[in-house]
Amino acid sequence: MRFPLQPSLGTVLAILTCLQAFGVYIYLKGFLLTRQTLNIRGYSRTPWDRLPLSSASSPVVLPSIPSGYAFNRTIIIVIDALRFDFSVHSNHTDHYLNKLPVIQRLLDTRPQSSLLFQFRADPPTTTMQRIKGLMTGSLPTFIDVGSNFASSEVQEDHLLHHVKQRYNNIYFMGDDTWVHLYPDVFDQPDRTFDSDSFKMLDLDSVDDSILSHLWPLMASDNWELAVAHFLGVDHCGHTHGPSHPNMARKLDQMNTVIERILDQVDNNTLFILMGDHGMSPEGDHGGESLEELMSTLFIHSGRPLGLGSHPEPQENTYYRHLFERVHDARMNKLGYDIKAISERLRYDASSYPVVAQVNLVPTLSYLLQVPIPFGNLGAIIPDLLLPDKPSNNKIYNLLHIVGQFRINALQVYDYLIHYSQQTRQPDFSTTQLGPILKHLYDADNIMSELASQASFTTYLDNITILPEDQQEQFINSIEQALFEYDAFLIGTIQYCESIWAQFDAGSMLLGIVLLGLSVVVSMLSMNIEITCNRLLYSTLFMVPVFFALQPFTITLWQHGWFEKMSYTDWLGVLFSFYMCCLFSSVTCLKTNPLSLDWGLTFMISLVQSFTLGSNSYVVWEDASVRYMLSALSILWFARNCLSTRHGLNLARVVQAAKEPLLFLIVVRLTSVTGQCREEQFPYCQYLHHDFLSFDSYSATFVSIGFIATVILVLFYSSLLLKRSVGKDRIPHNAYRLCGMVVAIRMVVEIHQSSIETATIWVMVPAVVRKILDVYLPRLVYALCVFISAYVVYQRSCYSKTQQGWVLLFIWSTMLAMLQRPLASLIILLSPWVVRLLSNGDQTSLLLRLTLLQFFGHHLFFVTGHQTTFTSLPWKAAFVGFDDMNYYGGMILVTLSTLAGYIISWIGWLVLLSKEASKRDIKQSLFLLILMQAAPTFLCAIFVFILRRHLMTWKIFAPRFLFQILLDIGAHLAANMLERMSA
Repeated sequence: MRFPLQPSLGTVLAILTCLQAFGVYIYLKGFLLTRQTLNIRGYSRTPWDRLPLSSASSPVVLPSIPSGYAFNRTIIIVIDALRFDFSVHSNHTDHYLNKLPVIQRLLDTRPQSSLLFQFRADPPTTTMQRIKGLMTGSLPTFIDVGSNFASSEVQEDHLLHHVKQRYNNIYFMGDDTWVHLYPDVFDQPDRTFDSDSFKMLDLDSVDDSILSHLWPLMASDNWELAVAHFLGVDHCGHTHGPSHPNMARKLDQMNTVIERILDQVDNNTLFILMGDHGMSPEGDHGGESLEELMSTLFIHSGRPLGLGSHPEPQENTYYRHLFERVHDARMNKLGYDIKAISERLRYDASSYPVVAQVNLVPTLSYLLQVPIPFGNLGAIIPDLLLPDKPSNNKIYNLLHIVGQFRINALQVYDYLIHYSQQTRQPDFSTTQLGPILKHLYDADNIMSELASQASFTTYLDNITILPEDQQEQFINSIEQALFEYDAFLIGTIQYCESIWAQFDAGSMLLGIVLLGLSVVVSMLSMNIEITCNRLLYSTLFMVPVFFALQPFTITLWQHGWFEKMSYTDWLGVLFSFYMCCLFSSVTCLKTNPLSLDWGLTFMISLVQSFTLGSNSYVVWEDASVRYMLSALSILWFARNCLSTRHGLNLARVVQAAKEPLLFLIVVRLTSVTGQCREEQFPYCQYLHHDFLSFDSYSATFVSIGFIATVILVLFYSSLLLKRSVGKDRIPHNAYRLCGMVVAIRMVVEIHQSSIETATIWVMVPAVVRKILDVYLPRLVYALCVFISAYVVYQRSCYSKTQQGWVLLFIWSTMLAMLQRPLASLIILLSPWVVRLLSNGDQTSLLLRLTLLQFFGHHLFFVTGHQTTFTSLPWKAAFVGFDDMNYYGGMILVTLSTLAGYIISWIGWLVLLSKEASKRDIKQSLFLLILMQAAPTFLCAIFVFILRRHLMTWKIFAPRFLFQILLDIGAHLAANMLERMSA
């Protein structure tokens, strides 16, 4: 049965876009999963409860050695982005070094009550995830990165919940992320003084607000817990980078604040200074480079902290050596590279213990004598364990330490068992956890064996005195149990890190199938003219297939597949399959043969797609793109030679080679700029924006020359636009005005980033700064939108080619404004490259379009971007805004990231409207979407295969998410190009 149906090209492209987006959605449902949180509260445990766990017999009884009395007051100071090398003495002279001398002074003068640790964050190093980890002791999941700008209440058990049960007077000041995450704790307006955390250009307002409330609070007696989260250091890093005079100023301020707080610290007060994450050399964070991971933890009190401060030197040495062995075992098991840390951050990392941030939770629970949160995975820090009556009796002291380790181990054990029972995930079955649980059982067996020895129990009761050899035997046994408990705790962290992302393999495979079908349908639709669909036949075919697959699907669901698929998801899948069947059952009245160029360009795109399965190619993708451009340029030259109708001679060969050669020169010249990935060091050397400054005569001369070059480019571009548009002066004048704003913004940015002139910017009147930072960028946004709408809806006044040129030039100014100065110049020059590629006949159109597509990919890298979270241009979110606007910032960051691709997509409009036939337009638009749909399909397969690969979350997953962004963007661009080319 036939129903006459002849969908337009726009309809077909819209359907394909929906199919592609739905396939991506289903795939991501299986890939980007959060761990399941358990709504169970932690409770107080005794050290030898259920001893031994491996036996169902009556529990063995051992005496519990109580800890010292809890602190009456605790003050937690969080300095956002406090990298560890900011806190220790250094022989180097960078602006961020040696600015916190109070820490080293206390370590030298009060070593018994001061402890300094390297505080290692768990990636991703975004503030919201770090605050959650610091209070829950849980590990972050990959998808939580996107929640950093939309913090929601923590539902699982956390330390602050238990602290609130014990302490009544809790105060908070600073980063409002804490209030969003823990509204049930910070719920009293007269004790909660939070500030907006996303005014990144403001270095002082949040810190000054904190101090205005902190000093009166410290002078009063009406507080028990105070939390202050300072943001100035982090904002200075984002704005200026770590090596800047403003960073020295902010760290000096923090040193003064710490000194003044320490004057209030007595024997009943615990002072904790920490950073939530580190800071990259550029001043950013969010990734997992060593600079971003290594933060600071400093703990101080008026009374001794831990057995390492034992008054007897011999005992002191023993406990310190024991704790060093514990830290060394943890670092070795977790793979902390001390040598790399020392080399990258230029301090002796072996001199300070490395502590995972999750370890703070059980440690604070011990110090404040509150229950450990139920979902904690951290291991207690041994240096801070101190019995209520420390003595020279090693067995007594060790029994207290191993008892606290067992409380920690019991809590983690209960969590694993409950998680396994509630989630029924195979990875958390008793069989899979067996090797980890063995450490816990072995430790319990050692302690139960000790408890069964009469000489051990009578010795603890002070009834008998043991010979030294038997004491050493007992000490060795307790130490062995201690390290077994620790191996269980660290093994659990390591295991959960490796398998925490619980992939729904069924959803991922279903998404791959849908993405593959979308590619097939795209190729079918491109090569045929659709006249009618066998609607009834397709429907009759789908019904039996649906019922036949039901038992198979149910069986897979029972084995953990498709567990994240909802009823509406299945309806969407069925509809997608139905649409694919409709497209595959079309009647072809006319077939459009594909050209050789189409096949060559698509094959080159496929070659590039297959490289996405190699971590080396992904890391060095910026270099591989240049090789692709070189190969395509050679093909362009060959096509120019073959299309010469009157035979070849030297003049015609030169003419054929002119444009490809000029294009290659542009690619080579622009390749000197970019941004290095962490994995590319030390083999990556790019020209950075730092050489543009007013710090010296030579640098100022270079910067003035750079600004003059920008002005010349804008002047010549305005002439090109005027020549392309004709008599209408509105777009021409708008471009000149936008270009003037871009040039002014470049001067301002170079001025702000220069060390010698940065302080002058503070003296500029606030109204002038507001105009330069907020109103001028908004003027560019408004003009860009207005001119775009003007030329699109004034079709009678402009040809399609003129529309393309106006859009290209006006959008280049807005996209340039969102980049750093050097990248801005490249974006402003990009219309010239489009003009170069527009020179040619129809025979080379597909090659030139493909060159333009890969040139957009090249622009992505040379404008300072990489497929990593660290390289995301967060500063673009504040161009035209003095405050964080969630949706506006998201749009600006996306525009800044995709600037090169947007230029290339608008360039397609110029080339297609200038010389393409209707058939060429159709094949070109399908080529555009296939050049992104095919890599997305293959990348999804690679990520599925490599989902347990060591580099999945660091390399493959960010590249896949970026590919999805390109895929959806290319489909939307194809739809808009079809509308404008119609």
